[in-house]
Amino acid sequence: MEFAYTGHLDAQRAYDWGLLNYLVPSEEMEQTTRDLCDRIMRTPPMVQWISKRIMRTAMDTSLENTMVLTSNAGGILNGSDDADEARRAFLEKRAPVFRGR
Repeated sequence: MEFAYTGHLDAQRAYDWGLLNYLVPSEEMEQTTRDLCDRIMRTPPMVQWISKRIMRTAMDTSLENTMVLTSNAGGILNGSDDADEARRAFLEKRAPVFRGR
């Protein structure tokens, strides 16, 4: 009720409600942020670009249209050179080198 009346929401409750991905002590915040950035940097550039595009588009369209867009994006990504590189790297037990194609 407090949130409804005052807008106050403490970090623990925001985390419990799924509004935060991480809840860490302040002394761990910088390392947690760096770890997240490292994971994002290892993600294929096309995935980052398409994911951002879908999230932005989803705010202004129906769920049905968003699902169609997501499905189409999956087809594009699965047919990309980066997807082929990811599969080869997995089979060869090495880190992939993505080129954004």
